[in-house]
Amino acid sequence: MLKGDRKPKILKYHIDKTTGQSVRQERVQDSSDLWGATPDTVPLTPDEERTNTTRSERGAMQIQMLQALAAIRQTGIDVPPEAMWLLEREIPEGVLKGTVLCVNQHDNPAGVKFCGECGIAMNVRGAIGQADDEPAPVDLGRLHPQTLRKMCRDKGLADKGSKDALISRLEAA
Repeated sequence: MLKGDRKPKILKYHIDKTTGQSVRQERVQDSSDLWGATPDTVPLTPDEERTNTTRSERGAMQIQMLQALAAIRQTGIDVPPEAMWLLEREIPEGVLKGTVLCVNQHDNPAGVKFCGECGIAMNVRGAIGQADDEPAPVDLGRLHPQTLRKMCRDKGLADKGSKDALISRLEAA
């Protein structure tokens, strides 16, 4: 890679035009335009430019194919297997069939049974969704009195008294 951070530096003198004396000096890279002090300033090689052009052209074609596929599916027309085969050759399977997030938010191809990164079963999300719909029974005796007082205030009940009194008020409500 062309990178000039390890290139030797030269001492460059800035001369005053009227007096002809040196005004200041600085160290600069002793290199050509193809060298840069950081990887960001290194210009692209012709091969990299050609590769980027090819990628952008293919990307534009793939986006057009996806838009066409979405339009076809919206009209309710089944995509012929031959057309799907051609699309699968050009577009990655995850883009065509979609991806699914596991409980730990990892991307997985649609249709897998287990997460490829953490190994958790993909059907766990359904069980978690069902459990979230029903509030789990809380053992009020295990809660701190301050938590019980806050629960009483939230429900509009008096928050004074012993822990047993707070529990009895909450259970009655």
